[in-house]
Amino acid sequence: MRIAVAQMQTGTGRFSENLGRAKNFAARAKDVGADIVLFPEMFLCGFDYAKNLEFLRDGEFSIEDELSNVARENGIWICGSNPHANPEDQKRPFNRMTLFNSDGAIAAYYDKVHLFGLFGEDRHVGAGNRACIAETPFGKIGLAICYDLRFPELFRRMALDGAKIVLFSACFPYPRDSHFDTLVRARAMEEQCWFAAANRVGEERLSSGLLKYFGSSAILTPNGDYAAKAPKDEEALIFSDVSLEDVEKVRRHIDTFSDRRPDVY
Repeated sequence: MRIAVAQMQTGTGRFSENLGRAKNFAARAKDVGADIVLFPEMFLCGFDYAKNLEFLRDGEFSIEDELSNVARENGIWICGSNPHANPEDQKRPFNRMTLFNSDGAIAAYYDKVHLFGLFGEDRHVGAGNRACIAETPFGKIGLAICYDLRFPELFRRMALDGAKIVLFSACFPYPRDSHFDTLVRARAMEEQCWFAAANRVGEERLSSGLLKYFGSSAILTPNGDYAAKAPKDEEALIFSDVSLEDVEKVRRHIDTFSDRRPDVY
């Protein structure tokens, strides 16, 4: 299979404009023969929580319906995160990562479990309560979002449940570029899996100040090597062929899963 990663800018609160940009990336991904295209965190809206709530209540268009159409029209799987109404708390929607198949149907979804208190995400977003491993024709795929990257337990849970590919959507800003580069490689090496990471570019002004997202999106091999890496600070589409046989080879060579000692830790 071939995975593409869309390193995209997002206009805060400009849903229709961002959807047009996403459509362009999906078409480009299809043109390079990708089976899946991965987008960053909150790629259709950004982090103006008030505007996002207003949008969800307005009903001008459905995020899921629009992305379903994009997937179906291009015959490509699509994944990325956006706000999703929370029936138990109307003021705190989920940050939901949705995986659409090439027919436009929802194959799986994941509500972000770890909320970034430093930026007050926990005050505006409802927390998910489960890991997600999607059963797909390409194999089992784990889903994760941004701050999740700092919690290796989540990724170990995915690997133990059979995930051999992880799709990761993020909005990591400067100055944490070295953290991002180190942690995406570490997660791929630890779990000996393919790891695709889509990080946003561009600027966004929040109550906490001006953020500049650096990009550096990447596709990592099960050895933690770069199969593809995007530049900093500009939109880009990267892609790589992915073989699950590579996962099996790496796991046979250094069999950390058999050598685990959960009785100790």
